[in-house]
Amino acid sequence: MSGSTAELLERIARLEATEAIRNLVARYGMAVDDRDLDAVAEMFTQDAVFRHGDGAVVNEGRQAIVDFYADRLSSFGATYHYPHSHLVELDSHHTGLASGTVAAHAEMAIGGRTFITGLRYYDRYRLDGGQWRFSERSIAMLYYMDMAELAEGGLGEKDRKRYFGEVGPAELPEGLDTWKRFFEAAG
Repeated sequence: MSGSTAELLERIARLEATEAIRNLVARYGMAVDDRDLDAVAEMFTQDAVFRHGDGAVVNEGRQAIVDFYADRLSSFGATYHYPHSHLVELDSHHTGLASGTVAAHAEMAIGGRTFITGLRYYDRYRLDGGQWRFSERSIAMLYYMDMAELAEGGLGEKDRKRYFGEVGPAELPEGLDTWKRFFEAAG
């Protein structure tokens, strides 16, 4: 095979892998919203980790993740997850590993109220049994609050995370090194 053909095949393989990972993320939101826990389970490796960025939730292993979803989703009415931009970084050594950052938001019915969250997923993916799966999924929140509170200026508040009765600061953007350096330099 010529160098240009091999290079072209490599580029196609990387594009296909990236698209498969992006489809994984889209299917995840739909499966969660549809309460299809069998589909959710298949999206994670057996040894996967799912966590919240503040450390309040850490689940290790596929079954622990599914059990968490079964419990947490029983607290919600309808939900709607929207993945937005998605950066995918494939391992350059072709090891079947990748990482990604997904900007997203979700709407959730909780106790007769509509909550909304702006968040980022920090993911690690692994090619497992011929399928791309999550090997790690970590959530960092910009806000999580009643939609009416958000509309009334909630994004401007320091304690933007009102998660299941707990009120406190969100992980984003104040937890980012770039955010901290920006305000240190602005003095």
